[in-house]
Amino acid sequence: MNTGTTSNPAAPPGGSSAADTRRNVIILTSGLSGSSVLTGLISRAGFWTGEKTHKKEYDTYENEGLIQLNLRLFQEADYTGEYADEFSLDAITRISALSRTVDKQPFREFLEQCNQHRPWIWKDPRLWLTIRFWKDVLPLQHCKFILLTRSLVHCWISFNLRRHIISYPSLKRYERSIQGTIVDFLNENKLLYLHLTYENLIVQPEETIQKLNAYLESNLTVKDLTAIYDKPLYKTPRNSAMDYVKAGLIFLKNYSERSHVA
Repeated sequence: MNTGTTSNPAAPPGGSSAADTRRNVIILTSGLSGSSVLTGLISRAGFWTGEKTHKKEYDTYENEGLIQLNLRLFQEADYTGEYADEFSLDAITRISALSRTVDKQPFREFLEQCNQHRPWIWKDPRLWLTIRFWKDVLPLQHCKFILLTRSLVHCWISFNLRRHIISYPSLKRYERSIQGTIVDFLNENKLLYLHLTYENLIVQPEETIQKLNAYLESNLTVKDLTAIYDKPLYKTPRNSAMDYVKAGLIFLKNYSERSHVA
């Protein structure tokens, strides 16, 4: 894969030098796809996640500044939908059109802040809605893209365990629509990308990290993964019979209240 020119002053675990010539990284994905694990792993190779990252019960490694600007785009486009479990082509169109009307200066200033710490990494599940706006601010040639997906069954389990009540057919349509719009964006702009799955990262970490290292010019190891992932490796996440049962019971209990009916 081709690389661009960036600089980074630090040399944290995973491999980065004082004269870093690697491109920045943008992860495109939906929510609950395991992207926090992947972003945390890549950050150990010297990719800057921001002055402040969004914390839940865990660190999402999402730049708070990026989140706030994406929410600003939602507001400017008058989008009040549930992006976390609803796909909206209309919202994508309206947010993309903001490039002609919204003052881009705050977005350029944020990008300049990131560039002072390059190479940086962006991950926010809102990016599948906003990336077409950002492309008119970003130097795309200085970025590398990763498409992260997850098994639909495991994704459905995680959604319902986290009380995002959704039927499997609706989840399938949602995830495939997001993957479709991401791939369309990448192809439209002739951007190379690496497609990874969360399951492969956890079950086959050596092989997946080897692909990451070749793509990102890094020196990550399985030890870097275990430093940010405290669950067992070489075992499919959300694959136990208990997980299936719990998710099914939660879905059935909330059947009459759920927002999606297959």
